[in-house]
Amino acid sequence: MTALQRIGILGTGLIGGSIGLRARSKGLRVAGCDASPAALARARERGCIDDECTREQLYASCDLVVLAMPPRAVVEELRALGRDRAHGNAAILDVASVKAPVAEAARGVESFVGTHPMAGNEGSGAGAADGDLFEGRTWAYVPAPSGIATQRALTLIALMGANAVEVDPESHDAAVALTSHLPQIFATLFARRLRDAAPAGAQALYGPVARELLRIGTAAPEFWDDVLAMNAKNIAREARRFADALERFGSNVHEG
Repeated sequence: MTALQRIGILGTGLIGGSIGLRARSKGLRVAGCDASPAALARARERGCIDDECTREQLYASCDLVVLAMPPRAVVEELRALGRDRAHGNAAILDVASVKAPVAEAARGVESFVGTHPMAGNEGSGAGAADGDLFEGRTWAYVPAPSGIATQRALTLIALMGANAVEVDPESHDAAVALTSHLPQIFATLFARRLRDAAPAGAQALYGPVARELLRIGTAAPEFWDDVLAMNAKNIAREARRFADALERFGSNVHEG
């Protein structure tokens, strides 16, 4: 594996902050950049980063830069990198949960590795960061044209304690529409249903599955807006199939 000494994190929220915590615990130097000064200060306070840098400084000084912003912002950043090509020798990876639109935006950025860690929690921001968040979890990746960039990405994934799984962008997006995005939608709708229609005293009767769905259903809506828009075709297909199955189930139960 290719050694890493200094990594940069562009976007110091939950995932970026968790990567920073773990990397620092493994002896790496971590630089951070965020559009929100408050978010950057919180990441520094939590110990997620060592240094605060500008975007340009990250690419100039780091072996690897993690794009840990919302999916639309990742696409915009990759398009900018493709235009100005001012990213030095740094390998670049993202952590967005959609890969086909990201791969399209990254055409011409040979040092880019598209990735998706299958991990998270209901929190947001560096305050919810957890250095063990990725331990034992799958971390999908799309190899870069550059072998060095791919090796640096795999080194980071290993340092996170995750299990690297190679994917292609289109198959990844079709799969996670069912395995990740649809469950989140269901949890969100279930939480809304309970909030709007649960009878008095129902909270005392929540079972463990209901409590887990409520926990998941509180995830940041602005993040999911991007995912829904960027993986719309796959998500719509799976949502319709699930809705049809629920309708059939309801009819069967009603008819005995």
